[in-house]
Amino acid sequence: MEKEAVELAAFRLRDITILWYEGWERSRGCDAPPTIWGKNSDAFLDQYLPRVIPQARVEQFLALKQGNMSVREYSLCFDSLVRYAPSIVATMRDRIHTFIAELSPELTEACATAAL
Repeated sequence: MEKEAVELAAFRLRDITILWYEGWERSRGCDAPPTIWGKNSDAFLDQYLPRVIPQARVEQFLALKQGNMSVREYSLCFDSLVRYAPSIVATMRDRIHTFIAELSPELTEACATAAL
């Protein structure tokens, strides 16, 4: 069911994306250099994803703690938000450290005890 919903949303966005891209290409003019993915992607996000949303996601990421969530739920939230904070978790080591630092204290203690 969820997969079909994603496919339907992607199908509906396809036409909007094509129309947006054609308009964007025309607005660049005839003498514009060939487009590169980064510029196209940035322009699209500026049009459809206001800047306040990524900043809000960074703030959510910084406030994220496991709390009452299962490790799986925490991991899913972490993975969905971490992409908004590439400078905070620039390396895999940073990512792992940040993930572990916000696990529940009970779980962290149990893992430390088990590692001994």
